[in-house]
Amino acid sequence: MTCTLRSVVNCGIVLGILDLLHALATSGFYAYQLASHYNCRWNHGIRWCQYYMYETNHNLRVNVGIGEGVVCLVFACLLMVGLCKYNPVLTWLWLFKALAVVVVNTYFLTGWLLQRSRHYHQFWDRHNYDQDNNFLLASACLTVIEVFIMFVFCCVAGSFTYKIRKQRVPTMETDI
Repeated sequence: MTCTLRSVVNCGIVLGILDLLHALATSGFYAYQLASHYNCRWNHGIRWCQYYMYETNHNLRVNVGIGEGVVCLVFACLLMVGLCKYNPVLTWLWLFKALAVVVVNTYFLTGWLLQRSRHYHQFWDRHNYDQDNNFLLASACLTVIEVFIMFVFCCVAGSFTYKIRKQRVPTMETDI
């Protein structure tokens, strides 16, 4: 059974929409964390919340996470445009973003797990542990989802590039 270029493009568009939803989830989670820590509802006050975010490296992760979500939105749109315009170079550019997201998430996830293993946070209360678990779970889930999308993307983009080169479809690179 052979698939057509149109079906490969449609599959890529669905993949782009999934990546767009992933980017919105990333931005939403980290924006919520930013808002909840600057509107601290815990009994120890805003100064403790800011110290907690700085000490656990969550402050940096929140800022990087919001930026990651915005960059992912842009690259998801570029992926869909590249597929619609039959531009394999623009389509494969998305892979750099996916690799960067996986590396950033793995870096923070590894750092948090190493911190947790050192037991430096024994003075925290239950809210701090719950917050730390939220960051760990979100980072792990976002990384697994991005790896899955990246795996499917490599299959789709490889097929897309092959179909374009085989059928000699005019692209933005060449004017036929």
